[in-house]
Amino acid sequence: MSPSRAERWLRWIVWSAGLVAFALVLAQADLRAATDILIAGGPLLALGALPYLAQLGLDALCWRTLLAALGRRVAWRRLLAIRLSTEAVLMSMPGGAFLGETLKPYLLARTDRVPAAETVATIAVKKCMLVFAEVLYLAVALTLGAALYAQHSIALTGTHLLPWLVAAAIALLLIVGTGMALAFTHGALGDRLHRALVRLPWPRVRRWLEARRAPFADADAAFATLAAAPRSRLAAAQAALIGAWFVETAETWLLLHLLGIDLPIVTVLAMEAAVVFVRNLAFFLPAGLGVQDAGYLGFLGAFGIASPAAAAFVLGKRTKELFWILAGYLTLVVLDGRRAAHATTTGLTAPASTAEMST
Repeated sequence: MSPSRAERWLRWIVWSAGLVAFALVLAQADLRAATDILIAGGPLLALGALPYLAQLGLDALCWRTLLAALGRRVAWRRLLAIRLSTEAVLMSMPGGAFLGETLKPYLLARTDRVPAAETVATIAVKKCMLVFAEVLYLAVALTLGAALYAQHSIALTGTHLLPWLVAAAIALLLIVGTGMALAFTHGALGDRLHRALVRLPWPRVRRWLEARRAPFADADAAFATLAAAPRSRLAAAQAALIGAWFVETAETWLLLHLLGIDLPIVTVLAMEAAVVFVRNLAFFLPAGLGVQDAGYLGFLGAFGIASPAAAAFVLGKRTKELFWILAGYLTLVVLDGRRAAHATTTGLTAPASTAEMST
């Protein structure tokens, strides 16, 4: 089921809105001075791109641990490659979160013959774990940075409520994560979802879904297996995701340091945790364009960092993302090429549509 013309137009509108927001955020900065700061940083700035790979590596390690709980032995490097390529789609396209998640079962089925239902179950459980990891991440940031939030609340929000807003974000994530966990562990989620979807008022969609009841039942079986997995295995997967969140703070601290902006790690943690949460709320914008950048500029300005240096950091972050987006698409081409070669030798064929990828 290819996207309609309206959907394609909507994607371009969202992309354009993100670019306009990004341009408006940077319009007040001295971009020439910011560029000079980046140039002065020299080749060492490339080091600021490396923690991102470590972050994806920890995410891939969590995914590998969950797949192993289902008896699927997939190489960590393969999962890292899939994460790199799907993250490129997520960061570069409107609705990238949906498209990126659709690609994961497609690629893993074609490269390692993992049934899509099992891949979907591990992705869903990993998402739930990611929410709980962010709860801990924000809680640590609030515990260590409560005074910072209170000190700069007026400058950032115009109120004294910033610490309470962070606490509310933690509560919201905790509710979402608990709801997801209960849905996954109480069984028959796939069956309930299938029964709900077949009631949609589109006969073609209903027929398509009715012919594909089995994958929903298979997903329920995978959820049950994961729920019964040893707690040590699940704890190891959770720990990998917690580590990934803190690597993101380390990346920001490193890039700031390479640009000559030396802030205490607790200060960077408080900023990063808050900005990332707001960016995730704007999931419909590619890579949180405009939202993330305004967040960084707001915090850095409140911390007393000069505008050109703050803008240089924002540009450095975006340059890093662009590099990994290009690397991700190149990886996607390589993965798809290997899949095509594998299909030729084994008789497998590629799915006929995007919809089939998710079955």
